Amino acid sequence: MKCPVCKDVTLLMSEKRGVEIDYCPECRGIWLDRGELEKLVEKEEKTYRDAKREYDDYDEDKYDHKRTKKRKKESFLGEVFDIFGD
Repeated sequence: MKCPVCKDVTLLMSEKRGVEIDYCPECRGIWLDRGELEKLVEKEEKTYRDAKREYDDYDEDKYDHKRTKKRKKESFLGEVFDIFGD
């Protein structure tokens, strides 16, 4: 399939965690097939809920803050749209 913006550049496909993403290597435009946006939103909401649950369960009294740093959970969308890092 050709890029709708560039007209003569063929789109490339990348799959990230079950979501197919078509992208243009020239203009870096991203296109999703029907239903893919909903998949992305559902997965991002699940990642948010899991991170919130993890934060809510965190007991500060159990950890020595000088040695232990709580890592921020990466966003699912950040991983999905990092197609140009491959």
